[in-house]
Amino acid sequence: MKPSRISLSYLLLLVVLATCRVSAQLPQVVRGPYLQVVTPTSIVIRWRTDVPTDSRVQFGASRRRLSQAVTGDSLTTEHEITLTGLKPATRYAYAVGPKTGKLPKDVDQFFQTAPAPGSTDFARLWVLGDFGCSSQTQYDVRDQIINATRDHRPDVWVMLGDNTYNVGKDEEYQKHFFAHYQSQFFKNTPFYLTPGNHDYGGQITNLNIPYFKNFTMPTKGEAGGVPSGSESFYSFDYGNVHVVSMDSYGRLSDGKRMYEAGSTQIDWLRRDLAANKQPWTLVFWHHPPYSKGSHDSDTERLMVSIREQMLPILEEYKVDMVLGGHSHVYERTHPLKGHLGKNDTFDPAKHIVSAASPDSPNRYKVGQNGQGIIYVVAGSGGQLGGQSPGYPLKSAVYSNNKEGGSLLIDVKNKWLEVRMIGTSGQVLDQFTIEK
Repeated sequence: MKPSRISLSYLLLLVVLATCRVSAQLPQVVRGPYLQVVTPTSIVIRWRTDVPTDSRVQFGASRRRLSQAVTGDSLTTEHEITLTGLKPATRYAYAVGPKTGKLPKDVDQFFQTAPAPGSTDFARLWVLGDFGCSSQTQYDVRDQIINATRDHRPDVWVMLGDNTYNVGKDEEYQKHFFAHYQSQFFKNTPFYLTPGNHDYGGQITNLNIPYFKNFTMPTKGEAGGVPSGSESFYSFDYGNVHVVSMDSYGRLSDGKRMYEAGSTQIDWLRRDLAANKQPWTLVFWHHPPYSKGSHDSDTERLMVSIREQMLPILEEYKVDMVLGGHSHVYERTHPLKGHLGKNDTFDPAKHIVSAASPDSPNRYKVGQNGQGIIYVVAGSGGQLGGQSPGYPLKSAVYSNNKEGGSLLIDVKNKWLEVRMIGTSGQVLDQFTIEK
């Protein structure tokens, strides 16, 4: 007896429905993958799926040779896999997904491990502040960095806080942060960051915010530096550069803010800087000690306290440069020492050290132990504009509150060059330090 057309149609419908149901249950990557805590021999890869599943990262020399794998058994939507045993300064391709099945291969999914500690090879850092707001400035800053780095992509991405607006909700990170950099950067550029007041949503004692859930920091000294035991502050080495990240806003588990006497952060900072053996030292946090942009370091108590309490420590340990955001402008000072007062107390004869050479006004030659600190505010990566009474800052070499941008820091051996790339694609400011 032949099956009826109705029976065949019914069977076909069941097959289609079953297929759709299976497809609907397959995990979809809805965030990432993104890269964190890069070292010469390891890296952290994170991603989010729409349904809980186990985890797998396949990796190798190329997309066609993903010959190694690391898996995780826990069923989760927040996936985090650490790859170890890697070779320094080596590029790898990778793919992510569940433990079973064929993983999709993406031409944009690759990473390069950090160079060996102390390496003097060329390295490029991209520095971006106050950006996660889905503004035209944010898009233009991103696009101009893509254009400016076609010869050499950023090796490391440093974020200066207020990474998303307005109150640090997870959906805000998805909309204003992850959505705008995925293919171009998140899949292939490891990043480090610090929280700003908008990441905290104004809740200075809340350490359960999405910021601390979404990101992984090197708390155990695994990327270089002294272990901090906290994702609020940490340090890492990249080649011959030592980079320190501090939390300038939160009141941490010790009940203290960064600048307060006896704080865990100050104690750790001293130990970390004392142990540092790299010739270049950069420190970043959100609130700058000097600014006359949309925030005023003469009148905002937090900024005043940071300047008075933190800068003597940085000067003691010969830090080269301090990077901040918060104020939605660009400002770059002379190399300074001993200027702890307000803007009108600045005395060039007293506070400027490591003066630029007469024939090259933006080139500084300093001793191996440093002479003065250059302070850079780079808070116009998405937000833009504003000025306080007394703008521009008296200690500044260059200020700009009309055009957004971000920084490229190129380091090779005894040379460090900083360029401010504006939304026009032009280099708005540029300076070099030689040791």
